[in-house]
Amino acid sequence: MSERAQVTLQIVIVVGVLAAAVYGIVSSALSPPPPVTATAPAPPDASLIASTLRSPSPSPSPASSPTAATVTLPPSPSPSPTPRPPALQPYSFGGRSYTGVSLGRGWTVVAPFDGRLELHVYQLVDGEIREFTDVAGIPSYPYVVLTAADGRRLTFRPGALTTGTELLARESQVAAGADLFRVIGEGPSSWHDFYDDNVQAQIVVSLVSAAGFDLDAAPLFKVK
Repeated sequence: MSERAQVTLQIVIVVGVLAAAVYGIVSSALSPPPPVTATAPAPPDASLIASTLRSPSPSPSPASSPTAATVTLPPSPSPSPTPRPPALQPYSFGGRSYTGVSLGRGWTVVAPFDGRLELHVYQLVDGEIREFTDVAGIPSYPYVVLTAADGRRLTFRPGALTTGTELLARESQVAAGADLFRVIGEGPSSWHDFYDDNVQAQIVVSLVSAAGFDLDAAPLFKVK
């Protein structure tokens, strides 16, 4: 084939390719568009519905102010009545000297000096003063005797046991200031029953020297 014929053939081929391309473009443009299919909207999420329908959380109530605690104080104790001061009065009987003491109740009689303590308890049985008896229904009266180293003998005669007198000491050597007995009642001394019913003093005290002479017991009467 000659060169001219080859060139002519190539031109024909190119023209044919271009014509086919143009035909395809025109066909695509003129073809009707594909039908559009409507898509149904997706149903709402069930969890969203549940969260929408869930009851709202109640709003927290405002914190109440704390109530102050009520403190109840115990009643103030009533002050104990102060015993009346001892009243001492000289007393004579049968030619001997004594001291009568009236002091109400609540006092404790103490030893005025170091000494040997003796305790005696007496009852008036059938008109007779007896020791070492325990007859029911008859008062028992203590005698509290303190003997000093120099022989002085100090004797206390208080009221009846359990109703007028509570013994605190026991027979022994005691020091000055030791508790001897407590006055718990206002009944008279044993002296009232034993010797002289005119005596109303709660305690009758005597002091004698080693030689047996009467001494003034009033300065040695000590209480607390």
